Amino acid sequence: MLFCSTNDPHRDVESVLTGYKKEPESEPQLEKLLPHIISSFDTNKSVAESVEELKKHSQSGDAAVAEWANEALAGIKKGAPFSLSLTQRHFSQVASAYGNSEHYLSKLAGVMKLEYRIALRSSVRNDFVEGVRAVLVDKDQASYLRTKNPKWNPATLEEVNMGEVESVFEPLGAQAELNV
Repeated sequence: MLFCSTNDPHRDVESVLTGYKKEPESEPQLEKLLPHIISSFDTNKSVAESVEELKKHSQSGDAAVAEWANEALAGIKKGAPFSLSLTQRHFSQVASAYGNSEHYLSKLAGVMKLEYRIALRSSVRNDFVEGVRAVLVDKDQASYLRTKNPKWNPATLEEVNMGEVESVFEPLGAQAELNV
């Protein structure tokens, strides 16, 4: 351990830290990917549009961008189409609350109520049960890429009823709504 001999503890700490200071050799990975993340998952994009954008990025000459896009595409392919649409819509709502202190999602109570609605309504969907079966019971998620298991309903993004997605966010009845 290094001890300094000044009477100024602030200067002593700075002196010790200076010996460990190192500038990064390259740009942080997230900073490099952020423009691609934003363009792929813009709040106004559907999941299908995000997938198309990711496919474009997967062809990038930049290996890090292509790798990130391919990993994102692989993750999306595993998800239930309804759940992917629900997640995209939820993120869009959260993004619209950013910087708006009056938005219900800018308050903890609003966030908790919405998360409760989503959890409650999603847990009774067949996709939830099917996902649990595939990942935890049969453990066939790895084979999903080869055998098309689990069997989602709806099976494709095009078949997702966005009205049904929107209904997940609606307030619950007075007896069921979370009171916070």
